[in-house]
Amino acid sequence: MPSRVFVSLLAVTALWGLNFSVIKLGVATLDPWLLAGTRFLLCAVPLVFVVRRPAIPARWLIGYGLAFGVGTWGLMTLALSAKLAPGLGAWLLQASAFATPLLATLWLGEAWLPRQRLGALVALAGFAVMLLASGLGEVTLGAIAALGAAASLALANVIVRRSGTRPGDVVALLVWSSPFAALPLLAIGAATAGIEVLMHLPSQLADPLTAACVLFQAYPVTIVGYWVWNRGLLEQGAAAVAPLALLVPVWASLFAGALFGTVPTALQALGMAVIGTGLLVNSGLVRLPNTPQRATTP
Repeated sequence: MPSRVFVSLLAVTALWGLNFSVIKLGVATLDPWLLAGTRFLLCAVPLVFVVRRPAIPARWLIGYGLAFGVGTWGLMTLALSAKLAPGLGAWLLQASAFATPLLATLWLGEAWLPRQRLGALVALAGFAVMLLASGLGEVTLGAIAALGAAASLALANVIVRRSGTRPGDVVALLVWSSPFAALPLLAIGAATAGIEVLMHLPSQLADPLTAACVLFQAYPVTIVGYWVWNRGLLEQGAAAVAPLALLVPVWASLFAGALFGTVPTALQALGMAVIGTGLLVNSGLVRLPNTPQRATTP
């Protein structure tokens, strides 16, 4: 991999890791549903007027907008507003790495390598430890919401494959699906917090910190980040690029520690280590003895 490509991908992982802390800052001043809704509203406007619509049926645009926007980032924003630590939220979102091949096997009939199944089982044990370490109350609710976000991200990933989206149309998919994320998110915010929250939204966005949080999520994180990442996948291949995603929760934990002083407990650290082991097994970077490498299909 050329050094410039590696550095750009490394920057994206840092950007995505920082995003969890940025969301945490944003929900301190803005309703979580409105924060996520405004993010995707800015992804759609004004880009929808200059980016050509991808050549896929409208149902896939709607499905992706609901899964990626409402399910993934709506629930993750809600989770972080429920006192879930940014680093822990980033680790829990990595469940999508295992839910995606499972869903692809069930829906698309794609092969699932034995090491991927083994990695999923190891990671699930880590998730159980981290949920146990989270205790009861709002943090547990946040962890459950984060796992729901991971399941939604897996669904969004499979929708991209099922829809036949071309690699060059990834940004167009993001832009044209964003209205189907923004409108439901804003509607949920109005339904849960009252219609008056929409009336106060312009004055809240006038706050420099809140506006910076929304703009950061919309353009560097969503539009630029996914554009660079998917270009890397296209040019370098998934085997070379995908394992770099393991750095996202590492960055998230580092940024959360620097900004909020949050340090994981010993049990949470154990859970993170188990999840990391599962990720390494899943990616093929670590091979356990006597593990067959041939793919199987149901």
